[in-house]
Amino acid sequence: MDKRKCKRKIRRLNIFFSDGKEEYSGISSDFSCNGLFIRTRKGFIEGTELKMQLELEKCKIIELTGVVRRTVKTSYNISSYKTSTYKNGMGIYLISIPEEYDNFIKQLYGL
Repeated sequence: MDKRKCKRKIRRLNIFFSDGKEEYSGISSDFSCNGLFIRTRKGFIEGTELKMQLELEKCKIIELTGVVRRTVKTSYNISSYKTSTYKNGMGIYLISIPEEYDNFIKQLYGL
């Protein structure tokens, strides 16, 4: 049984995120109406609140706030690096969803 309220759509975009102490970068993917997945080597523990900047285009940034729901860490292995099973990162639940993000999601779904 799928627990997700919204379907996911894949789109790879640059994202910058911070726990309030340091800033990190990653690649966002698996977008939904209330969350996203960030591919990164820096994973935070569940419950960590993050401020994020999603880079849609070079001059268009969407500010987001979310909470880490899960962290995925796979052991480094050159054979898994080249396959889709290499998916270090974090599942993020958005607690603040601006209108720009809603519009981005509608565009992804073709609405």
